[in-house]
Amino acid sequence: MKTLSKICDAGDWFDPEFNQVVLEELKENARFHRKQWEFAMIFLALRKYGFLTEDKVGLSVGGGNERVLYSIANHVKKLVVTDLYDENTSWDCARTGDPKEFIMNSKPFPVDENKITALRMDMRNLQFEDNTFDFCYSSCAVEHIGDFDDFVQHFDEVFRCLKEDGVYVFTTEFQFGKTTIKDPNNYIFSSEYLAKILDVIKLMLEVNPDVSLINHEANLPLPSNIKNMLIPGRENLLGNLDGTLSHVALLRGKYPFSSILFILRKKSRNAEKKNVEFINYSSSDKFLKDGIIKFQDKLKASEVSINPFSSLPEGISPYCIDHAEYFTMPSINRQEQDSIFHTDYFWFGSHSRSFYINIESGDELDVKPAVINLRLHTYPVLNSGNVKCIYEKDVELSTTSNIIEQINIDLDEDYVYAILAKVKSGSCLIKNISVNSKPIKAENFSLKKLIGISNTN
Repeated sequence: MKTLSKICDAGDWFDPEFNQVVLEELKENARFHRKQWEFAMIFLALRKYGFLTEDKVGLSVGGGNERVLYSIANHVKKLVVTDLYDENTSWDCARTGDPKEFIMNSKPFPVDENKITALRMDMRNLQFEDNTFDFCYSSCAVEHIGDFDDFVQHFDEVFRCLKEDGVYVFTTEFQFGKTTIKDPNNYIFSSEYLAKILDVIKLMLEVNPDVSLINHEANLPLPSNIKNMLIPGRENLLGNLDGTLSHVALLRGKYPFSSILFILRKKSRNAEKKNVEFINYSSSDKFLKDGIIKFQDKLKASEVSINPFSSLPEGISPYCIDHAEYFTMPSINRQEQDSIFHTDYFWFGSHSRSFYINIESGDELDVKPAVINLRLHTYPVLNSGNVKCIYEKDVELSTTSNIIEQINIDLDEDYVYAILAKVKSGSCLIKNISVNSKPIKAENFSLKKLIGISNTN
């Protein structure tokens, strides 16, 4: 591996050193997935810099029970793993009241338990003495801890805890665009934003990151939820789905992003700080933009079948007969949930589409028919907190009727969209729900607002 500080690239899976780490250290089969890339590259960087030896003590921040921690622990004297471990956290990789037991029960291969210490700790307030660790690492954790001041505080805490000449190897989410995408508890960093952070922190950039991408299909950006908007077993916007989709470059709306690895070093205060340069940025930016155009062209010509339950807890509807065996799960409470279904938020680019919602009733209803509220929600790609309902309609469902609703809309590439339904009154069990969408040819659709066409039979 010629370059260690770089962006996730499909070409890395063809590197012998990278594959040796995947197969022999992570002990899993190679696959085009950026999380595997993060783990392999963190391990490789620490090994190349000479920190994976029996005399080194390391720190993992936001480490959860990630696979790479076991690989690293097998090569060092001690590894301290920290995270916001809690029994009620939404992060399944840190959902525990006993971090050490959780990590040991999760180990994917043998590891010396005496080499691992696990602690509940905030990355912004590391409760260790100065100059404690030889190295530190994190895997896409930094972007979840707050805002600019929080990021700076974290890096300065790592600086304090590292020994002189120690390194901090970390991955984070990086997008090719001028605007950093700021979601609650998750940032997708632009190059400019990262440069500002690196300019003010005490840690020094070891080497400029290379963001080169080879011309390979696995590097073409796709939405992370793409599998929830395809028709299995049919020809569609991605062709035949018999293969495994790559998870290397992703799309957040029209913005492509992936993982990037940085190597920072604790150096003398007299060391000269250099401005960060993202090597080969322009060529990769063009490659990704061309890929987005191709993907949007496919969307404009393709029908999609949307998973109606993908935004519900566990992907389960408490109103669908097919999910009845799951109704007793703790996260599924039929008395508290009024959502019959709720799709993911999907990006379709800019064109006109029809959405078709088909709800087939079951056999159990109240004496009065149930009233169902159908909705189309949207939010700006760059502001996920600004959700708006742009279509709403009450429809009646009885044992003798089904609901068929068609919604036509001009889509905006700066927004994402979701279809959902809630029980407004009465109660019901649903036999079947389907949500489909197809583009509308320009000659058949000239509306500049959405319309709903319903048919109850």
